[in-house]
Amino acid sequence: MIAFVFFVSLILLAAVEYLSRRTDLRKITVEFSIDSTLTEPDEKVTLRFTVRNESRWPILYAGLMILLDQELRVCEEGEWMRRHMPSGGSGSRIQYHFYLMPGKSYSDKFRITCGKRGAYPVGHYYVSRGDFLGLNPVTDGAYTGLRLVCTAKRCEIPEMDTRGGMLGENPIRRFILEDPCILRGYREYTGQEPMKQISWTQTAKTGELTVRQNDFIIDRNVAVLVNLETAPAAALERSLEILRSVCEELETQRVRYSLYSNGDVFSMKEGLGRQRVLYIERRIGLSRPTYFYGFSRLVDRYVFRPRENSSCIVITPCLSDDVKASLPRLARCVGREPLLLCGGDEQP
Repeated sequence: MIAFVFFVSLILLAAVEYLSRRTDLRKITVEFSIDSTLTEPDEKVTLRFTVRNESRWPILYAGLMILLDQELRVCEEGEWMRRHMPSGGSGSRIQYHFYLMPGKSYSDKFRITCGKRGAYPVGHYYVSRGDFLGLNPVTDGAYTGLRLVCTAKRCEIPEMDTRGGMLGENPIRRFILEDPCILRGYREYTGQEPMKQISWTQTAKTGELTVRQNDFIIDRNVAVLVNLETAPAAALERSLEILRSVCEELETQRVRYSLYSNGDVFSMKEGLGRQRVLYIERRIGLSRPTYFYGFSRLVDRYVFRPRENSSCIVITPCLSDDVKASLPRLARCVGREPLLLCGGDEQP
């Protein structure tokens, strides 16, 4: 009787071991997603994954190991870290162990952050399937297919005077819908202004009805010239931080601006909009930075396309001889001194 039970148990064990090897790794799919592919230094984004068993057989043991890029860090609590991140090794290595029934899936998420500007692949993963006795584990790996772009951080910039000049011979141009780009300030509501002129945001701040005061003889547009010529790395990084801060400030003021660059930040026509800022921030994150020609040639490109009475902002990592020689010509073209922002230690 004992021999019979032992024989039957042996047969059942062999059957379970055989069935546990039937699942092909091609039947195990892994999907990754991320909240946003654009981030900034030390901003937390959530990485999600789903492992799905698409075979007809259960997986009694499954493992997933995720290897993140060395510039990415996991931001989770201590208990989670002890459970899924074994000590030792380089970079961030996250491990999961679970089982999957046929047609079922396992999902989880964790937060990651990036410490400095650049573009980083999220990493790659290894998925493994073990048999019942642990005699024949099978492992396969691939890249997550995700890339995280970290733009430059914000920095302090001086107050910008972005007002242009008169709008030609017909300075007063009224429209049915008021142009927010020609806002001069706010004043107390007198009862004579139309209701659409009331600024409810300012009213909430002051506690009194406040109306917008537009200036119909002032045109506001800015040309931002970005010089990325060879300079110390810290000065170039600072210049990219200034570029991001300037663009966001112009968006806040609702000032239309164009972008001219002699490097891999590239150029953009005049405009406004959140998507525009996101595109510029992505270009900042992808920048090496690399330049293609000198600042004098960049000024030549702008001189042939100036907009009358526009303001000009020059962002440069250093005050090289080429920059110093080109600034007077740029000032004559614009009709005023450009605002010079330097990423290095030199003072304009």
